[in-house]
Amino acid sequence: MAGLPDGGPATLAGVKGHLSIPDTRDDTRITAIVAGVNRMVRSWPCSLAAADQDNWTAAPDVVEGATMLAARLFRRKESPAGVESMGPAGVAYVVRNDPDVALLLQLGPYAGPEVG
Repeated sequence: MAGLPDGGPATLAGVKGHLSIPDTRDDTRITAIVAGVNRMVRSWPCSLAAADQDNWTAAPDVVEGATMLAARLFRRKESPAGVESMGPAGVAYVVRNDPDVALLLQLGPYAGPEVG
């Protein structure tokens, strides 16, 4: 979309902070995920909150949602078969959709009405 700030709402530092990753071992992979998430989120209507701004601070919900989405995609490598963890109560699976991310990025049932 035209008029959006450079870069994207998600950043390498933001995702690493969200996941409490202090080292640089996974920086290449996180950077690739951040780039993909930013390309996708910049095309969504929620990004219009930052249109004609110098940076993404005008859209903190979009920044947080994009950061959460990138962090979730990074963590997904730990659960390639969809299993998050196993314990005495049984298996915990990765949920298909994250309602918090959807809310912050105005997706699905949280999307605003559109005309036309």
